[in-house]
Amino acid sequence: MTLFKRFSDRRTTLRKLYGANVEGVKEAITVVGGGYVGLITSACFARLGHQVFCLEIDHARAEALQDDRLPIKEPGLAEVWERGRAAGLLKVTRSYREAMKQSGFVFLAVGTPAKANGAVDLRQVISAVRSAATATNGDSPVIVLKSTVPPGTAELVADVWREYHPDDEPRVVSNPEFLREGQAVFDFMRPARIVVGADERETAELVGALYEKLRRPVVYTSTRAAEMIKYASNAFLCTKVSFINELAALCEEIGVDVVDVSEALGMDPRIGSSYLGAGLGWGGSCLPKDIGGLIWSASRMGVHTPVLSAAVKINKRQIRLAAARLESLIGDLNGKTIAVWGLAFKANCDDIRESPALALVRLLGEYGCKVRAYDPVAMDESARLYPEVEYCAGPYEAATGADAIVLATAWSQFGSLDFDRLRTLVQRPLILDGRNFLDGEAATDAGFIYVGIGRAVAGPDFEPGNRDVLPHLQPARRRVRTRSA
Repeated sequence: MTLFKRFSDRRTTLRKLYGANVEGVKEAITVVGGGYVGLITSACFARLGHQVFCLEIDHARAEALQDDRLPIKEPGLAEVWERGRAAGLLKVTRSYREAMKQSGFVFLAVGTPAKANGAVDLRQVISAVRSAATATNGDSPVIVLKSTVPPGTAELVADVWREYHPDDEPRVVSNPEFLREGQAVFDFMRPARIVVGADERETAELVGALYEKLRRPVVYTSTRAAEMIKYASNAFLCTKVSFINELAALCEEIGVDVVDVSEALGMDPRIGSSYLGAGLGWGGSCLPKDIGGLIWSASRMGVHTPVLSAAVKINKRQIRLAAARLESLIGDLNGKTIAVWGLAFKANCDDIRESPALALVRLLGEYGCKVRAYDPVAMDESARLYPEVEYCAGPYEAATGADAIVLATAWSQFGSLDFDRLRTLVQRPLILDGRNFLDGEAATDAGFIYVGIGRAVAGPDFEPGNRDVLPHLQPARRRVRTRSA
């Protein structure tokens, strides 16, 4: 692995590869896939001044993109996308042939979903490679894997390309993305590092030069190492969250506030404060899939991964613990009305894939609860999956008549609510803060019992077993009973 903070001029890099005939080199970029990663990659490369083709084969999705109707909600994306379109640098196409005849780079940003056994489904990657190879005449482009794939996939891509161009030596690069939903545009434009894996140094530098305007560190390594770096990064983040959630369960038992613990831990530069917030667990389209893919890849090699497996187990347990804590406070959940604030897996996005909030909604439904939910952007998609839930126009409406409020997603608007008003709306004054996000003191001042994750129960004149405040209230330090999965 080599780390470079110095950037060579792009034209100099091209001359190293192609000699004096640099003017004939195709420099446009084709990004295959109009999904989350593909849209961010397309828009941001256009923002850097590159000619970009966003290639989406689905007719309806491509038509929407042509009309600048983006299928995802991501802060800053619409502005960057529209700027690229207005400048003529960003084009949408369904034709591989149109894109390939002008492109020197093909970025694969297609889906790599997980199979039931944790294995990664690479069919979309292979299909995209075959389509690009079929549409290519003349010099082969640099094929760049943006999709998250198991180590060794770049070699598979090269083999597929050779089936169509046996006389060419394919140039395949692994350039994984490290985008956080809700901050993806920022992460692309201000990355902590750019990882480029390739077998030939010149090819790696050619891809690295695409990012030269960012002036950020570039890590040059092998394709397998680059693929492993992405898996390892996400698996570590999963483990970090599960670690603090395991500590949270212990903190509840011994009367320690996990927020104090995590803040002190985060001040240690060897640990860092990110991903140390106790809560309902991790979700989304990446973390669950990637840690599962790494566990599966390791098992194929005969390598046991007990730490990673434990991180997954702890994460699944968090939802059961939350439901059990509700049950310990208000008794049998059957027939109770529960308000759930937030449905997206995290704030500032509309992604509900593997959302802890929806996992809780599903479990509460199994317990016989009536769920009233609100999310500022994720209710339409949630309603398609859980039509039995009552979807409300706002957090106050959701809380009306509720036996408990559960904050499941830390949307900023939930941090400025009027607890005095809320107190007049609810059936029982109980808040379970699944993200330790709310102002617990303000909630208790308004008469609520406030329960965080890894924190002691707090409330007005609270005493364990005070049924005048909440019926069926159990001692806060009693071990929480969980139901079987």
